[in-house]
Amino acid sequence: MKASMYFNYTSRSLWRGGQRTILALFCVAVGVMAIVALQSVGQMVSNAFTSNVRDTNGGDIALNTYSVPFVQSDLAFFAGLKSNGTISSYTPFLDTTGSNGLVASIRQSFSVKVVDPASFPVVTPLKFNEPSNGTISSLLTNNQVIVDQAFSKQYNKKVGDSFNLHTTTGNQTAITIPAKIVGIVADTGIFAQTSGVMLLSIHDYQAAAPAIAMTYNAVDITTSHVNQASSEIGNKFPLANLQTADQALKSSQQQVDLIKKFLEIAGLLALLIGGVGIVNTMQVLLSRRRIEIAMLKTVGYRRFDLYLLFGLEAGLLGLIGGVLGALIATGVSYGVLAVIQQFYPLTIPFQLDPRIIGGGVLIGLFTALIFGLMPIVQAANIRPLNVIREMPGSNRAASIALVIGLLLLLSVLFCVMAVFILNDVVLGISAVYGTFIFLGLLSLVFVLVVLVIGVMPVPERFSAGYIALVGSTLVLSVLLCFALPAFGIILVAMSLLGFVVVLLPRSWKISMKMAFRNIGRQRGRTTVTLLSLFVGVFTIGLLLVLGQDLRDQLNTVIENSLSYNVQVTTGAKDTTNLQASLSSIPGLTPAHTQESVQTSVVPVSIDEKPLFSLFPKGNTQPSFSSLGLVGATYYLSNLGGYDLAHNQFPDKKTITITDGRNLNASDAGTNNILLGWSVFHLDPLKGHIKIGSTITVLGQDRKTTRTLTVVGVYRSSNGTAMLTSTDLVTALAPGGAPTTIFYMKIDSDKVGSALNKIGQVAPDAAVFNLAGLTEYIDQALNDVLEVLILIASLSLLAGVIIIANAVALAMLERRRELGILKSVGYTSKTILGEVLIENGVVGGTGALLAMLLVTFITSLLGHFVFKSNFGVSWYIAIGLIAGIALLAMITATLVAWGAVRVRPLEVLRYE
Repeated sequence: MKASMYFNYTSRSLWRGGQRTILALFCVAVGVMAIVALQSVGQMVSNAFTSNVRDTNGGDIALNTYSVPFVQSDLAFFAGLKSNGTISSYTPFLDTTGSNGLVASIRQSFSVKVVDPASFPVVTPLKFNEPSNGTISSLLTNNQVIVDQAFSKQYNKKVGDSFNLHTTTGNQTAITIPAKIVGIVADTGIFAQTSGVMLLSIHDYQAAAPAIAMTYNAVDITTSHVNQASSEIGNKFPLANLQTADQALKSSQQQVDLIKKFLEIAGLLALLIGGVGIVNTMQVLLSRRRIEIAMLKTVGYRRFDLYLLFGLEAGLLGLIGGVLGALIATGVSYGVLAVIQQFYPLTIPFQLDPRIIGGGVLIGLFTALIFGLMPIVQAANIRPLNVIREMPGSNRAASIALVIGLLLLLSVLFCVMAVFILNDVVLGISAVYGTFIFLGLLSLVFVLVVLVIGVMPVPERFSAGYIALVGSTLVLSVLLCFALPAFGIILVAMSLLGFVVVLLPRSWKISMKMAFRNIGRQRGRTTVTLLSLFVGVFTIGLLLVLGQDLRDQLNTVIENSLSYNVQVTTGAKDTTNLQASLSSIPGLTPAHTQESVQTSVVPVSIDEKPLFSLFPKGNTQPSFSSLGLVGATYYLSNLGGYDLAHNQFPDKKTITITDGRNLNASDAGTNNILLGWSVFHLDPLKGHIKIGSTITVLGQDRKTTRTLTVVGVYRSSNGTAMLTSTDLVTALAPGGAPTTIFYMKIDSDKVGSALNKIGQVAPDAAVFNLAGLTEYIDQALNDVLEVLILIASLSLLAGVIIIANAVALAMLERRRELGILKSVGYTSKTILGEVLIENGVVGGTGALLAMLLVTFITSLLGHFVFKSNFGVSWYIAIGLIAGIALLAMITATLVAWGAVRVRPLEVLRYE
């Protein structure tokens, strides 16, 4: 047979397939679109995080400490390393926060880097957007600041704008600097993965607080001797967190790999659903050509020839669908990336990878061949004599064995493709066969559900048995309302429909009965449709419900645990003024105010053992069971004090004593402290500290020494400091002047006027308004959920394509039935109504089953993981179920609109 015959035959068959061919193309295109779009986004994220790690790390070595700050004398060590050639350059700086107004909420604060203009940065110079020839050394003078483009956009600031910058010193003393923006830099280089940053000169910062010694919490270093420098720096500063560019790269790669795997698996799920649609479409395409296949075999075409013909047809479908899906994916990936960047402060360049796009075309080709394999082999095994004589196929056992064998082969081939896509053998096998097993078990449940729907009664009149059946269902539904209100309401409504249906017109009841019986007769296809919808609805429903439950739980915890909604940090002068004016602040009574003094200290030893010797090597990162080096030293570096001599103690509403005892008046003038629960009970210091242990600390001047005694352990949702008396805090504070923090509970309707009053009384105070904390958390959760739901929607889109596929195939298979119905008086409207009922029931049932599983999973997570009673909101459950049912009906309408208007004579003559 000539090669041109293969191409002409397959291309013309696809062209004549019309709507069926389009549906098959959609199935391939949706799967390819999902996986290519998500792979592209994953690759863009990977490039953004791993392409220039040295710059984003700040240098070859980044040294950070938020517990034991670097003082001026520490810089001599780095100068020595530079002079002997161990390092090439270094720059110390202070990372702090600021606001452009007196009052800072979570959304109004930004990052401030206090830098040395002569040496910052030590990596690629910043790229100035305005002025284009700007430099840090020339612009950072006389209280002038430089901001990044994200800051300029968020706060609507431009070059030349002036404002008061409110920030704090390393000892949390509030300062105010009259700042002027003189430059805007691009979010590239060292700012590539940050957003909303301001640069301030060290000299201007020191001038605003000349009495306070300058401290730093970070040093960026460049060197060609990374190992040697890391060793010497680590030995000198054992409590600091040291990260090399290579370590930063590995950390970024691990995080990016997790993101990429998640996105690829989500894409594979959509591809699998699309593959199921290909199986359905190919089966109908080839089953309607039985006579054609029999004629081909009669005139001498062998089974291999048919494999080649139909395989080429499937491959051409996959190739065209792959190209179409890859093209659509470029636009979808841009949209997904835009959504991610809108919600998160990331700069991710849009870059398309030709390998991913070309791979998507190949994925479409192989997907069509893999999922088209089963219907192709089944079609090629048709016996001509059975078709010509209209006899059923012989040897049913052999046919079943063939189907099972083909399904196993299909799973192996799809698994191989998944392994290549994920580039991970274990993950590929686990993901594919784990999904197959899960969907297989679900399909058994769905088959039973379809059988029940297929035999549901639609009675002509009320009977005692029917009333008892519906009545008992109604009673059970009412009882269910007390345990699961959302589903109880739905089932009550469905039970009431059982009574209503008897009163409906006869034609409506006939349509309902036909819809139920059609669902029961197409168990396989209906089960596949239910599975496809189930996956998308389950994912979206679980995200929505968990998000709502977590949001409610966090808001409740915040409301119950926080006894204040405004925090004011003051220095010596403002402290005195504010204390004298508390009674005049609107909406505040002195009884609703608590104040404590605070300072930072340097932990040296525990029970005379050097602190760094208690940390296992390499334990620098926190986890669920460990604070890590950074977290543990942070807990031991903050000291809060109360006026114990005048019976001012930690608020019992906000703290709980778990070990030992609370502070009392007898602790005034002593070195007794309360220690945070986490540092006492979690690694790496678990077991090294006990009640009665001593902790030796230094003041920030590195001269004043005190030995603290642990008398109790407290637990609090908003406290990390060691708690003691004001006398001890004052003794360790720089210059004997600790920072004072006021915790105020102000009437919510008077917060604005209260803040204005505080600004008049204490103009240099740092005021933090917690009134918007719940809104901030809600928005943060919404941002995460919207990105995840957007990804999950790709699977739901594939499910919608499956519905369209199933409706179109059903209309093709029922052409004869439609012709007969129309010839006996049925109208297009009546037939379309039956189709809508059928698909509305399927869509609603799939969503209902998905939300039932969501309820079960949510309950387990709430009980065992979050230790809370999680439930499903009725409006989420009803909204999703009704929405999916409506979506299924709209899809069915669009697909079946033309099919139900077919002329009876045309159909019957054709048949």
